Amino acid sequence: MKNKMHWLLVVATVVYLVPFIVFGSDVGNRFVDFSLEDPQAKKYSQTDMEGKITLVVLQSRTTLQTAIDCKTELKSLAQENQKVRMIAIMDLRKRPPLVPKSVLKKKISGQDPTSKEIPFLLDWDGTVTQALGGEDSKCIVLVVDPALKVVCKQEYKKTTIDSKIKPLIAELSQRQK
Repeated sequence: MKNKMHWLLVVATVVYLVPFIVFGSDVGNRFVDFSLEDPQAKKYSQTDMEGKITLVVLQSRTTLQTAIDCKTELKSLAQENQKVRMIAIMDLRKRPPLVPKSVLKKKISGQDPTSKEIPFLLDWDGTVTQALGGEDSKCIVLVVDPALKVVCKQEYKKTTIDSKIKPLIAELSQRQK
């Protein structure tokens, strides 16, 4: 009886994990097609990302300081490596409804010193952020390869950047020579 339960557990585990192994999770999917603008009304789309490794920071109801810390830390990767670019996308679907967009744009630009160096895209309805797997109250980092495949999705943590993202960027850069 104990042996049958063991095998039942093994089979159930395999059946559960096979779709993740075969199809993967969010990682490996093509980056979502988008058209967003920054606070200065400059438009960006998926085609702006083609041909380079792109670090994408998804901000969804995170504290501004967490997002600034993340972007500041990742910024050095983009500055050190000509094959890497960086963008940030902020989910604004839960913004205060009575605050005009123009006021919010100025406030965001004024409070985030990284917004002058890193394209800071405003996702007013949250569609792009949600399609990319953004989560409320989390700062998520995506690594997108030159073919626009999401190859890594991680919640921002200093240790994650050092242990996973930096080595992955180095590997992708070597492949792109």
